[in-house]
Amino acid sequence: MNKLMQGIALAAVMGVSGLAQAAYIDTVANTAPAEAPVGVPGNNDYANGTGIPGGLFTGPQYYDTTDTVLLSHSLASVSEDPFKLTFTYLGKEAGYTGSFLYEGSEVFNTATSPLGDTFSVIYSGGLGKLDFGFSSDAWGAFAGSVSNQGAGNLAGGYNFSIFEVGEDWFILSLDDNNQVDDNHDDMLVMVKASKVPEPGTLALLGLGLAGIAVRMKGRKKA
Repeated sequence: MNKLMQGIALAAVMGVSGLAQAAYIDTVANTAPAEAPVGVPGNNDYANGTGIPGGLFTGPQYYDTTDTVLLSHSLASVSEDPFKLTFTYLGKEAGYTGSFLYEGSEVFNTATSPLGDTFSVIYSGGLGKLDFGFSSDAWGAFAGSVSNQGAGNLAGGYNFSIFEVGEDWFILSLDDNNQVDDNHDDMLVMVKASKVPEPGTLALLGLGLAGIAVRMKGRKKA
């Protein structure tokens, strides 16, 4: 392998390794002892596939009624390094208008946000609970709210459950305490954490790709 190709291979390897994920977020219990996982209610429309597709939720379906979720837990940063957070609106089954908020600002609204809408932000706050939450409006009147930073996401009240899809990948499912049901499908938001690409790594990868282009151009001329 000549010097150019060695450099390109090194850049590619470093680029791929620089994009590898690590653990950035995880669940923390809000009670002691921690509440055990609970089964997903059979009338949870997302879990039983109602409205996927069909206007209520966007697919694919990540959990069903055979799975378990966490109540009385929050999502917290477990890394002191900055990382990227991406939130995705998966849908809703509720008469109330629900909102998802990050650091006090509305990100998604069940009345106006399109299914699959996303929001990304770089988190650099270190260890601790993430600052997001839900609130609902009942035909012009405030209905309730819950913060991930508190301990109020308890079963039987305005709360949300947490389903772990994979490492750094969770689904938050709201129960807006409408008294009609208690099945955690009133608003669903997915959250993923990922590594922030380092500028030096990206530049090195770009240099390697540029080298490939130059070499291919030279071959064509020859």
